[in-house]
Amino acid sequence: MSDNLRGAAWILASCAAATAMMIGVRGASGTLHPLQIVFCRFLVGFLLVLPFMLSRGGELMATRRLPLLVLRGMLGFIAVSLGFYCVSVLPLVTAAVLFFTAPLFVTLLAMLLLGERADWRRMVATLCGFLGTVVVVGLDPGGFHPAMLVAVGAAVIFAFSLIIGKKLAATERPVTIMFYFSVVTMVASAAPAALVWQTPNSNETMLLAVVGVFAAGRVYFDIRGYAAGEAGFVAPFGYFRIILVGAAGYLVFAEVPTANALVGAAMIIVSTLYIAEREARRGRTGPKCDDVHTSR
Repeated sequence: MSDNLRGAAWILASCAAATAMMIGVRGASGTLHPLQIVFCRFLVGFLLVLPFMLSRGGELMATRRLPLLVLRGMLGFIAVSLGFYCVSVLPLVTAAVLFFTAPLFVTLLAMLLLGERADWRRMVATLCGFLGTVVVVGLDPGGFHPAMLVAVGAAVIFAFSLIIGKKLAATERPVTIMFYFSVVTMVASAAPAALVWQTPNSNETMLLAVVGVFAAGRVYFDIRGYAAGEAGFVAPFGYFRIILVGAAGYLVFAEVPTANALVGAAMIIVSTLYIAEREARRGRTGPKCDDVHTSR
């Protein structure tokens, strides 16, 4: 199997893991507060990487950019908290589509904060993606839910986190970035969770474990996927998640995707795929850009 096909296989595994995580969040949110679910997600993730952290000792803590590392962790906590809330109240496919707007916001933020330039084709693609977001959120006023705007806000915050990660990658090792993200998110989510905590029963415990394990698995699969194959090749396979989430929403929760969600999803997918292709082309002919498609 070629490297690109191996990368695609890892990304498809990430899509499956993300879908399982969203099902777990929706199932657990029926009786548990989203903030408690967020804490358990970060706690399980921390425990899974703890043995690796201990094996590296104090090496992981050496950094010259602690404020940025802490800020990235806090933004990650906020984005995931908002995202889990949206999953608990919105149709799964609608939430998934709106989360995929993060790369569009990364394009704008990279121009504003990093001084990157985008040609007119990329700007048109970005505008088309935002129009797709408007279609999802506002084409059918009767189907509007305030959480749709919260989902877009989560994507914006996550985009800021990605931009900070891009800056950190220039000087910090990936393991150091991962270490601080795990610690900061777990600590930041502990106090809010304590305010709404209720002891989970056996079924809720199982769902919380599903959320934590598959969330960590999704991140690991994404890393393996982008390490194995070319970003321009493997990135489009990430949109298989929308298909899986839509199927899961229908089969598990009897949710039927709305027409505006499907139309908006098509516009957002085409736009971000074009942006990914332009980034891949720049990577072959110019400075390599960090991937912006690894999401929550």
